[in-house]
Amino acid sequence: MTSGVEQIRQKMLEIYQKDEELHRIDTNEIVRELEPLFVAQGYRAHREGEPQRIMIQHDSGVGDFINLSPSIREIRRAYPDAYITLVVYSRGRDLAATCPYADQMIVNPRLADWRNPMAMFRWNIDFVQKLLPMHYDICFNFVSWGSAVMLSYLCGAARRIGFSAETGGCGGAFPYAALEVFLTDRVPRKARGTHSVYSYLSLIEPIIGHAVNDCQTEVWFLSQEKERWQKKLQEQVPPPPRTGVPVRWMAVVLGGTDGRKQWPVASYVELLQLIREKETDVDVRFLVIGGPENRNDGDHLAAGLPEHVVWNIAGSMNYRESVAALSCCSCYIGNDTGLMHAAAAVGLPVLTPNCYAAELPMTERSNPPAYYPFGVPAVIVLPAHLMPECQRADAVMGCAQPGHPHCICQIPPALMLKGYCILKEMIREKQSGTILFYETEDMHQEKVTVMKRLSGLFPEKGLQW
Repeated sequence: MTSGVEQIRQKMLEIYQKDEELHRIDTNEIVRELEPLFVAQGYRAHREGEPQRIMIQHDSGVGDFINLSPSIREIRRAYPDAYITLVVYSRGRDLAATCPYADQMIVNPRLADWRNPMAMFRWNIDFVQKLLPMHYDICFNFVSWGSAVMLSYLCGAARRIGFSAETGGCGGAFPYAALEVFLTDRVPRKARGTHSVYSYLSLIEPIIGHAVNDCQTEVWFLSQEKERWQKKLQEQVPPPPRTGVPVRWMAVVLGGTDGRKQWPVASYVELLQLIREKETDVDVRFLVIGGPENRNDGDHLAAGLPEHVVWNIAGSMNYRESVAALSCCSCYIGNDTGLMHAAAAVGLPVLTPNCYAAELPMTERSNPPAYYPFGVPAVIVLPAHLMPECQRADAVMGCAQPGHPHCICQIPPALMLKGYCILKEMIREKQSGTILFYETEDMHQEKVTVMKRLSGLFPEKGLQW
């Protein structure tokens, strides 16, 4: 006898084959065909005697996953007895594995071409075999791609919560308006601040019935992992350190999945030399953290500084262990990456270059206001202007050259050093928040530095210039 899961999957395949022949996906037809089966197989009623089952779906990068952490924590608070599953993209695997608010983690590698709706439909049909047996009562869709909204329906979840088409929107080839039929709850995105943390929280607050005040992000690693790195950093310092002064490790991150966000390694070499010269009261050392693809850049950085000043551990451990090592440092100096958001989550001050030109209009969807380091003192150094070939750059990311460092190359190491000094002053004055810092020219062609502050974080009141 065919199981209920197999019956549902066979029906999905029939719909897929018909849609493939017609070269279109009819989302309303999917619901008409599958809903009677879901009802008949008990997917629209809670199974008596079992805990409520909740699926939290997130399909984007590590930084986005870290910014989701307050929402995950709040869902656990709202449903203390539920069985919670995190369905995450591959990049979030290591951190999700030790999340204390979830009972299970399932990785969706999304190996099909996300730009091809039919390919993603087929991928989802195979992937739901892992999800259908769970009989989820609720699915929270914290998603970037429209195919994930489809997955939340195909997995059989009785209640499917996502952003409304007017305020949500998803990437990929799926038009979001056609996907709303898959949702039972269409929540307007009404974030009280610009940061993505607040955007995520705005999805759950109408469901749980109150505003969330505990907004601080989290990353999860094992205590023994941090203890191991604290010991390693102590042992790494060759005797003797600079006479009479303590050793201070600073994290340096050179990588990032988006080439336009990567400040040149040669510029980092010069910046770190300037910081070493500036810091006379401490013996500054630099811990280079990243993936295997950053190993060579870390070696180039180490070669440009005195022996024993740089320890390059890029590519030698998984992401969670990298965060544990990061947490042992005094500050973060590096690109706009997932590790930058991890640094903020463990309370490190952040200095980062950004490819978003200061001349561009700053909206709530722009990169700095939506993805600044959350909850810590931070300085973001910007180029003053787009380079000529990027004058048509979109207002979200700024630079129009995603494959390689471009507009960001205009930021000189001397300006980053000024940003570093501003960050130190913020720490001394115990100031939280983020400062945008850039250099421009006045009418006499003299260089002028400009600071613009993003408002305080608890609560955020929007941009203050």
